[in-house]
Amino acid sequence: MPSKEFLLGDLFTAYNGKAAYIRDYVDNNPGKYPVYSASLSKPFGFIDSYDYDGSYLTWVMNGYGGRCQELSGKFSANRDRGVLIPKEISRKIDLTYVRYAVEPELIANAVGRRVDGKLNEYTKIYPDTALKIGVELPTTARGSIDFDQMRKIGARLRGIEKAQRAVHASMEMLEEARFAFEIPAPTVVLSLGDAEYFRLSIGKRILLSEHSSEGIPAYSANARTPFGNVIRSNLANFTKASIIWGIDGNFDWNFIDSNVEFATTDHCGRLQIIDSSIDPEYAYWYLRLTASRYGFDRVYRANLENIKADVTIEIPMDENGGFSLKKQRELVLQFKQFDKARDASVDSLKTVLKTRLSLHL
Repeated sequence: MPSKEFLLGDLFTAYNGKAAYIRDYVDNNPGKYPVYSASLSKPFGFIDSYDYDGSYLTWVMNGYGGRCQELSGKFSANRDRGVLIPKEISRKIDLTYVRYAVEPELIANAVGRRVDGKLNEYTKIYPDTALKIGVELPTTARGSIDFDQMRKIGARLRGIEKAQRAVHASMEMLEEARFAFEIPAPTVVLSLGDAEYFRLSIGKRILLSEHSSEGIPAYSANARTPFGNVIRSNLANFTKASIIWGIDGNFDWNFIDSNVEFATTDHCGRLQIIDSSIDPEYAYWYLRLTASRYGFDRVYRANLENIKADVTIEIPMDENGGFSLKKQRELVLQFKQFDKARDASVDSLKTVLKTRLSLHL
């Protein structure tokens, strides 16, 4: 396929978003028209007017500099977003094709703070730099832009993206899925606030000076992944298994076996089972698979008071009226099988999402 390089400035006129669109402006001028900023996931806000009406390619100027997004309809942009308006020569250009062609170059030419894994990255690229970037476009035998070929490739890219969005939505549903289960009767429901059966505590603040490249794991608001290591634990009694949870952010539980040392900050809670006839692993799986029913988040926090007041565990009983360890362990196997199947499905979908799209289809 013959092609030719064009400067982005030959094809588009670039416009800066307006600095006036700050939070106060959005709050004081509410409406239905979106204002876009550095985030590609959602608008910065909605106001009662708009600056653009049509389908345009935009790019992030400040933040994750160079990331591109196609926008359609009536919208505005603030100072963190630039808008590309096609010139007469490129009125028929396919924006999806251009997005795939130009985004890697925009990102490569952005300047600022880059961090591995894109965490805390802050890069920027402004119109004077963006318009000097070359874009490889398909051409006809006479050397003019082949708009038909661009449109065909763009349509295929859009179709693949649509399929990937469906896969991503399915993956999110699987990740959030909760096992529909019933505990065989008879049962008893216990509150985590019942000190006869459960011991709950909150960790302590861990200073930056206490961090270490080696040592024991320390957990904070993310109970599933340690945020770092410390030399010695700020906890005691590791002879019993622990079930920990994050107080802030995404509410979830993690199981840490007996005789395994770890530490927690004041953003992480710890639960230990006092009664030996309650299986700690059963308690963990029950709590994890019912976590969504409580609605804990950054506002309604899973602090010690709310956990004790709201969270319960349903325990199967035996024929003598005691807790049935046998039934608990049978249920643990069912819980694990469900979780394993769910993880396998999510991994398969992630493989599909890792497929990289390119212009060479």
